[in-house]
Amino acid sequence: MISRAVPFLLIVLLTGCRPQTEVGILPFYPGAEVFASGESEGKAFGFGPAHWTRTDLTVRAPYERVRDFYAGIRPAGWTSTLTNEVQKDSGRRYDRFLADARRQEFYVIQVREEPEGIVRIVLAWAQRAGPSPAR
Repeated sequence: MISRAVPFLLIVLLTGCRPQTEVGILPFYPGAEVFASGESEGKAFGFGPAHWTRTDLTVRAPYERVRDFYAGIRPAGWTSTLTNEVQKDSGRRYDRFLADARRQEFYVIQVREEPEGIVRIVLAWAQRAGPSPAR
C-alpha cells in the first residue's frame, strides 16, 4: 500500500498542488476560508461573455477591515468601472469591478456583511476569448 502511495505523493508535490491563495491578481483576505469555487462560461455580473473563475470566501473579521483591504488594491493598468457600497437590512455590501485597458479581463470583488461578525467575499476573474494582455 505504501509503495503505491509514493508515486502519487511525488506527482502531487511536483505538480505544485498548493492551496489556492488568490483569484488572478486578487489575493484572499488573510485568514479567509474557501466556501465555494468554480469556473463557468457566459455572462456574469453585468459583463459580456467570458470565461469566469470564481471563489467565495468566508471570514470572521470586521467588515470595514475586509472592505478596506480590497478597496486598497490598485493593480497597475486596471481601472475601477464600478465601486459601490449599500446598507441593506441584512448588512452592508461593497462591490468593486475592475477592467484592464483593453476590456478583455475583468475582476469582481463583493464583500457582504452577515450576522455574528461573518463576512462573505466573492472574488471573480473573467477572461474574454482571444489574446490576453500581460499582467
